Order: sequence, then C-alpha cells, then structure tokens
Amino acid sequence: MEGRHGQKKEKAELPEVLKARQEREAVLVREYCSLKDTLKDIIDSKKRDNDALRTTTALLRKSPDYYTVWNVRRTILQEGFLNGADTATADKIYNDELEFVQDNLKLNPKSYWMWNHRRWCLEHMDNPRWDKELAMVGKFLDLDARNFHGWDYRRYIIRQLDLQDKAANEKILDRAQTEFDFTTTKISQNFSNYSAWHNRSKLLGQLSQNMNEEEKQAAIDNEFDLVKNAIYTDPADQSAWLYDLWLIGREDRNISILGATVISFNPLEIVVAFGETVKLRNPFTVSTMLDHIAVPLEGEWKATGSDSSIGSIWIFQQAPGSTFGPTVEIVVFSDDVCGVRGGSRMASAVCFELETLEQDLNNISGRLQRLVIGKNLMYDVSKRLGPIPSPDGTLDTQRTNSKHLVTSLTVSSSPEDRVALLEREITVVRELVELEPDFKWPIHVLSILLSELRKTVSIHSPQAKKIDDECIELQEKLIAIDPLRQERYEDRRTQLVYERETLRIIKDSKRFPEIEFSDEQPRDLDLSMRGLTHIPISSYLMHLHTLNLESNSITSTRFLRNLLNVRRVNLSNNLIERLEGVQHAPRIEFLTLENNLIAKWEDVVAGFVFWREGYLSRTGGHVKVLLGNNPIIENEGGEYVLEKRWEEVGEVGVEIQWKSEEQRLAEEALIAAEGPDAIGRIHLEGKRRVSTTVVEFDAGTAH
Repeated sequence: MEGRHGQKKEKAELPEVLKARQEREAVLVREYCSLKDTLKDIIDSKKRDNDALRTTTALLRKSPDYYTVWNVRRTILQEGFLNGADTATADKIYNDELEFVQDNLKLNPKSYWMWNHRRWCLEHMDNPRWDKELAMVGKFLDLDARNFHGWDYRRYIIRQLDLQDKAANEKILDRAQTEFDFTTTKISQNFSNYSAWHNRSKLLGQLSQNMNEEEKQAAIDNEFDLVKNAIYTDPADQSAWLYDLWLIGREDRNISILGATVISFNPLEIVVAFGETVKLRNPFTVSTMLDHIAVPLEGEWKATGSDSSIGSIWIFQQAPGSTFGPTVEIVVFSDDVCGVRGGSRMASAVCFELETLEQDLNNISGRLQRLVIGKNLMYDVSKRLGPIPSPDGTLDTQRTNSKHLVTSLTVSSSPEDRVALLEREITVVRELVELEPDFKWPIHVLSILLSELRKTVSIHSPQAKKIDDECIELQEKLIAIDPLRQERYEDRRTQLVYERETLRIIKDSKRFPEIEFSDEQPRDLDLSMRGLTHIPISSYLMHLHTLNLESNSITSTRFLRNLLNVRRVNLSNNLIERLEGVQHAPRIEFLTLENNLIAKWEDVVAGFVFWREGYLSRTGGHVKVLLGNNPIIENEGGEYVLEKRWEEVGEVGVEIQWKSEEQRLAEEALIAAEGPDAIGRIHLEGKRRVSTTVVEFDAGTAH
C-alpha cells in the first residue's frame, strides 16, 4: 500500500515496540547531551589530555558535522599531543587521525568537516603520502561516483602532486591525461555525473597546451561525439547538456551606450543611457570651452533611483557656481564602467558633444551627437588611449573584433566559424526535440543556441524576428512542461517579447554587435496584454511620453525611475504590491494602478515619501494617481477614510484617486441625473463597490 509521494506506508508500531524504541532514543539523547556538557568543560578548562580527545572522538562519531568539535579536536592535538613532539611521533598522530577520519567517512562520505580535517592532517605532516590518498579517494568514488566532495578532494590531491613535480612538465601532463581518462571511465559508467564532466572541462585546457591545431580539432570533435552520445542516451539529464553548452561557448556582448541627452540647461543636466545596468568605476570626463581654453566642468555623476552607484541611466549634474561655454564634451572611456552581471566591459571609448548656444528644449531634440575623431576634441584622449587613429566614429586604436568562444581549446575571431558551429548544434538539438517533445532540457538548450545565433545577425533582420518568435514559443512550451520553474521561463519570455516590441526604439550601432537609440524616437508605446513580468531594460524607454502596460503580470514599479520624459503611464491590471521609483520620475503627470495588489497604507506612502527630494517637487509639477480596486481600499476602511488620511499627509504635487474610475464616472452621472444626495443612497461610509472594468487609456492626451 502506497502513501503520499509514492512511498510505501509503514505499519504502525505496536505500543510496546514504540515504547522500547523511544527509551533507547532517550538514552542516546542523554548520552549526547552529557558529552556536549563535557565538551564545554574541556573548552572552559583548556584540558589537552586523552580524556579530552576521547570526548571529541565520541561526539564526532555521533555527529560528524559538528564543526566546533573538529576545531576543539585540532586545538587539543596542537597544544597538547603535538606540542614538542618529534617528527616520527607527530606523523604517527596524524596517521591515526587519517584512519579515524577514513572510518567515519565510510559512514558519512559527504561531510565537509571530515574532508577538511583530512586536509589539515596532510598539510601538517612532514612527508604526506599523496599517492596513497589518491588511491583512497579513488575507492570512495568507486562507491559513489557522483560524490562531489570526493571529486573536489581528488583535484586537491592532484594539485599537491603537481606542486611536487612542478619542474617536470611532462610528468604533470601525463598525470592530467590519467585524470582525463578517469573522467572518461566514470562518464561511461554513468552519463549523469556532473562532477566528472566538470573535472573534464578543467583538464581539457591543460592538455591542449602541447597540442597542435590538428590535434586540438580532433579533441574537440571527440568531445562533441561523447556529449552527443550522452544526450541521446538520456536527454532528460542536465549534466551532459551543461557540458555541451560549455563546449559551444557563449559570446559576451560589449556594453552598449544607447545615447546621451541634455534634459536641463539651468543647471546643466546631461543623461547617458546604457543598454544594461552598469557600475561606475571612474566618473565620465566632462569638459567645456571657456575663452578658447578647454577646462573640466565641475559636477557629479549619479544613477537614477535610490542607489546612485549602479544603474542604466546616469545623470551629470553641474556643480553650483560652475560655468559652461558654447560647447560641452563628454568622454566615456572603456574602463569607466563595468557590467553588474558578468563583469562585461565597453569595447572602446565614446565621445558626445553638446552645443549650448540654443537652450530651448522645445526647439532642439536634446540628443547629443557622437564625436568623430576627425574633429578637434577638447579633451586630450591620447593621455589614456595612446595614438589616435583615422576617423571612424570611435576613439578605438583599432576596430574591436568580438571573440567567439568555441571551446576551451580554441578561440575563433571568425563570425563564420561561430555561425557554422551554432547551426550544426541547433540541427542536433532539433532532432532531439522532435524525438522527445516533452523533455525540458533539449527545448531549453535549443532556446539558448538560437539566442546565441541571434547575436550574429542584425536586430532588424528577418532572421532575428524568426528566431525571436521561435524562442518565445519555446519558453511557452517550457512553462507548460516544467511548472516548477515557471517564473524563470516567464522572465525569459518577458525579455524576448520586450526586445521584440521595442525594436523601433533601438538600432544596430556602427560598432556591431552593439546597439544604440534609433534616429527617430517614438513618443508613445503600447505594451498592454503582452504577458510581461517586468521591464528588462528600462533605459530603452527614456524618450517616451506615454507608456501603456495595462493587463500584464508586472510586479514592480522600480523601472519608473528611468523614464525621464514620461508623462502618462498605465499599469492597471498587474500584480504590483508596492509603489517604488515614482518619486524619481521627474515629468510624470498621470499614473493608473487600478486593479493591482497594493494592500497596505505603507506601500502607497513608500512611493511618495521622498517626493520632495525628486525632480518633480523641485519643478513644481503635479501627478494624479489612480488606485481604485486595490486591496488597500477594503483593508484600510474605504475610499473616504483613505482620502482623509492622504489629506493629512499633505504631500506636495500628488493627487490620489482612491475610487475606481468606473465608480467615479458612475457617481458623476448619478449626481448629474438625481443630485448630490443620490450618492448617499448607493454606499455606506467607508465601503465600496468592486469593479473589474478597465479604464480605457487615451495615449493621445499626452503632452
């Protein structure tokens, strides 16, 4: 008979049997507690004798993962038994410890602390037997070939042996080949051995040192054959798939600067937008021309939002009292920023120029032009870059060719080689998807490979659109097949949909595969009902005036901090629980958050508590926020209670409408028809009627 989770139900124990077992367990608990009390006395009294050592032995046999006891045991040995001992005596003590650990490892071979204690013993011995240790760990891996503790310890032993033979390179390479063959044996016994695959990846690079190109290519082909055999044998196992992805490699994209814009002349404020979140390592260089002399322009760079140290939008604010001339120049060097994820870098420096004679933002676009090296740069870039090349639109000493990692053995700079490899492997994976349409790993890997292939083509090409559509479809399949990881796939799908829907905002840069803002920027964007869970790269939306995100699954409003020009945002019918980032949206005038999950007063106030510090407050702006049909209405006593509380807050420039727009319009119509007294007949104080009707969002009213 089976119970929950497919486990067999055990027959209930007889009362006398249960009582006997409980009594035995009680005795064991009393013994363990007594030993712990004794250990405390040993620590307090600093005893370093046989009784103290026996106490730690007894405790560790009962609880081998009690790391404090291991520390006490080492202290007893060092300050007691090993203190003043000669080499022979010390080696005997260490060998006894190795035997003690080995006996315990048979009972619990996956204890971190026992493997660590074994290392400690060997590292303190005068002449440890590393070859003997290698044989020992080999036996443990015969018992359990997937014990990653054993694999890690094996690599540790090999490192020690290599240190002994550091002058004999041939011997080290022979040992690496032996270890490589060992991984082949273990993988052949069981493909589902991630530790063996991982160890194999570490050894390949070492072995390739003495290979010529022909031998390297043969080794690459052999690895692809091996991993192909593994994934066809068990396509549901992740170990071989991860190794396959490692073999294929991943192209690291350079950080893209989307563009730069001036948003204010008094004081001067300049925005630089990146294609990802970056951390500032060096402030960008800003200089101006005064009396025909180039001088630094004083000011500070900050990212938008509460954390001004990282972001995708960076704003330069002119220091009080400083002066700028008719031209301002910004230079972003390649080592000024680094990517938050993966540590990506810019391929080269980028320059922007601002002409300040025309300061009416209604008459100019505000977007800054990238400088070409043929012009007279105010800043002496040669101090950081060396000789300046011929004009090509960048400050590179040469055009940077992106390196495409093919395997750990070879690196190809040829895009053709990269495309050929990806297309070959995509064909292999497609075959498996057709054979096993309900297995997640072939679908997941196919999506990754297609995304890598997309990096090799123009973002506006028909091939890119075809790849995007297929990748979105694959994520939807994964959501259905693997619901436990649904959120991961939904986030990936969101990224793909978002990139597809924002294609008119960006274009390929001259420094392909980087991207930048398109020449013509849309003012309005409708992303309603797209199934979005978040806004992946909010810097794309920097120039928008109107944004419709109605009826998605968005959970956070933090992205609003990067919408420097947005006036109207519709976020109704989402999954937002808390207002964040609103106080950093400088020009927002209308925000609807009806039918979300905002349930507490604090989650509303959090969005506006720092409003006076924001740009909107400084400019005397005003924003209207619709919060109808959120749980807070019911939880906090109704619309009229909330209206009174908000009046008491007295926040400048923020008008909150707690009633739903449908209810407000219905009440206005009723008042017009029957007079003001009609409202009192349709609701009680502090109560509301729930509406699920969505307010129509009129993008055309933006200004």
